[in-house]
Amino acid sequence: MWFRFASVIVCAAFVTPVIGAELKLKPPSKPFEAYTPPPAPNYADQSAWAVWPGRPSKADVIPLGINGELAKDAKADVFFVHPTTYLTNATWNAKYDEGDFTGTQLEDGVLRYQTSIFNGCCRMFAPRYRQTTLSAFLNPGDSAFKAYDLAYSDVLRAFDHYLANENKGRPFILASHSQGSLHATRLLKDRILADANVRKRLVVAYIVGASMPENIESTGLPVCNSPRQIRCIVDWNSTTVLTPLALGRGLMVTHDDGRYQTVGKRTWLCVNPLSWDRTTITPASANKGALPIVGFGDPLPRVVQGVTGAKCSRGRLVVSIPRAKRAGFKDPLTTFGSYHNQDYSLFYASVRRNAIARVEAFTKPSP
Repeated sequence: MWFRFASVIVCAAFVTPVIGAELKLKPPSKPFEAYTPPPAPNYADQSAWAVWPGRPSKADVIPLGINGELAKDAKADVFFVHPTTYLTNATWNAKYDEGDFTGTQLEDGVLRYQTSIFNGCCRMFAPRYRQTTLSAFLNPGDSAFKAYDLAYSDVLRAFDHYLANENKGRPFILASHSQGSLHATRLLKDRILADANVRKRLVVAYIVGASMPENIESTGLPVCNSPRQIRCIVDWNSTTVLTPLALGRGLMVTHDDGRYQTVGKRTWLCVNPLSWDRTTITPASANKGALPIVGFGDPLPRVVQGVTGAKCSRGRLVVSIPRAKRAGFKDPLTTFGSYHNQDYSLFYASVRRNAIARVEAFTKPSP
């Protein structure tokens, strides 16, 4: 989930009760049924999409220090489900075309820092949807689950529109973050893996920042274990080794066994975005480009090399940024040891290169 405090852009994932209490985020005052949902988007209208091929957007940016260009004649697509940018508690679900602060965070935050990673490999599709308010993730229960259902119904319709009208048999990447990853997890199970013709077109699923149990492999989709493996899934949640994020982890919500439920004592999935497996401990020298935080409207800065290495430990992706390199990588959540807001941007160059490599592996298999 993407939000900004003061002059710093940050994005919060499934915020734990510990962090949520500090942020003082309360749910809407009435149950879900007491509100009239906003009108549904019409995905035949390009205005219902934050990113659409051939239409200029802020996902077209390439940060300084990144070698490459916008994909020409891309061989694959990416379907990107954005994180939360709606922070108020006025209602359970935002309008799909919410403007002001919510819209600015999507445009200047998410599209530039996350979706743009995929502009070197793919045609990009990113639907707007009636996202669930951030506070719902601090208060899981009947109203929150109904709000998730409404948001997911939009994501599903957008994906079905994409399949029916735009895919035309092309390979595609499923990518997401935070709230978007909750919906992408369900989409992956209900729509992609359930249809053999769709499943065979899946290059990889970057379901990042999700509270996804390791048993995702029970769906039949393996966890990625190498940089060029295809038809596999990755997830990671970036924290320091001492983060209090571990407190309340069991209350985080996932979609499993056909319903929303808390993770409980199950271990989260973690794949290292520098080595692309679950066991390698990678040094900071392996990180060829992390993208520092800037304010809305400011030009993107140059990526910084060697900011942090990474290792998976107890379901978390443990990062360690030396004090001398922390400028540009601080936000309110890092006070609590959570770098979830920078899950993609801390590994910007690595994820970008990996998406290109997996598309190449899919479209040009080894003899």
